[in-house]
Amino acid sequence: MKDGKPNTQRIGWIFALGHGHYTQFLNFRDYLDGDGSAMMLGLTGELPPSTFPLARLLPHPVRHRLGEIQQVAVGLASHARCDTLFIACENTGLMRFVRRFPSFLYTDLSPSLKRELSPWYVHQFSRIAPLQAMREHAHARVARACRGVFTMSTWAARGISHDYRVPPERVHVVLPGANLRRWHRVDRRGRPAHRPIRVLMVGGQFRRKGGELLLDWAERTRARNWEMDIVTWPGELPEWIRTALGNPGADEPAAAALGPRLPHVRIHCGVRANTPELTHLFEEADVFCLPTQADGSSIASLEAMATGLPVLVSAVGGIPDLVEDGKTGLLLRRGDAGDLAAKIEALISDAALRESLGSAARNACEAHLNVERQLREIRACIARCAPRSSDLLDSQET
Repeated sequence: MKDGKPNTQRIGWIFALGHGHYTQFLNFRDYLDGDGSAMMLGLTGELPPSTFPLARLLPHPVRHRLGEIQQVAVGLASHARCDTLFIACENTGLMRFVRRFPSFLYTDLSPSLKRELSPWYVHQFSRIAPLQAMREHAHARVARACRGVFTMSTWAARGISHDYRVPPERVHVVLPGANLRRWHRVDRRGRPAHRPIRVLMVGGQFRRKGGELLLDWAERTRARNWEMDIVTWPGELPEWIRTALGNPGADEPAAAALGPRLPHVRIHCGVRANTPELTHLFEEADVFCLPTQADGSSIASLEAMATGLPVLVSAVGGIPDLVEDGKTGLLLRRGDAGDLAAKIEALISDAALRESLGSAARNACEAHLNVERQLREIRACIARCAPRSSDLLDSQET
């Protein structure tokens, strides 16, 4: 501390706005907005108009990576100063910035972990072994060049340390959290007994997130007095469902009930994270179910827990770090249709179980599974592992 003013670490928060990071980018921005010590940078991968014309002839993945690199360069050039970078992006071209700034990587998957969740991530591997080895080597070099790596679970930390040969003391587990400024406890106890129990699933990639398992249950179950809302992307939906929705584009809003085949099921596409439309679906739900086949973590499950919903989610990846089975939710065996049927029907039929699990889930979010705690832990770790030179001088003076 100098002149009575605290030294504040100026962090550049860099997020690729892809599948897993978009919601966390929005959540971090909610808490960091107006903080003069933070630079928030969301990478879309779009090349700026000034880019040389031939670059637009490159394959899309290459253009996207170049776009991310340029966006980081422009963002850092326009910001007064950054002491360190928090990088939630898998682009190995960002090594140039890792060399310039003390940096921390934020990731939740590594090659062995993706293979463990096979076959759902095999599309991310090259069929050419030497090329795949080069990619993995490049990712390892970036991870080792960083001051530290943040993961969202002990499961992810194990894979990062093993695959990238990062010393365990430089891999930091910081559990993710719900944004409690947006997701509030909902009192569901006064709902009429005759009201159908509403089951909610939120997962973009329909097949990987277990949507087929839920539809299969909906067709086979003998349970009564329930309804279901599924929020997803249209690309992996069965053809008959896409037709019922009017064949929407990737981001086009669309919703439809699936009668007469599944009259109690509604599909919603084009619903964005942290919007009133999504909040309303969570508030109206009575059960949250995500029978995901492969995930590193689950922000949607945390959002459900924050509203006091009982969550039923697969015990894959780092999810068991978030849900205490039988206390703050119920964990599913991956791909087990019988386990899914037994547990979802138990929640539909037992109001006391729903209330007990949902209340404990909200309490867990208030106690520790929240964004405010997550950011506090990240910043404290960065201050320890990459102190500014002025901080070191101050500590020596005292």
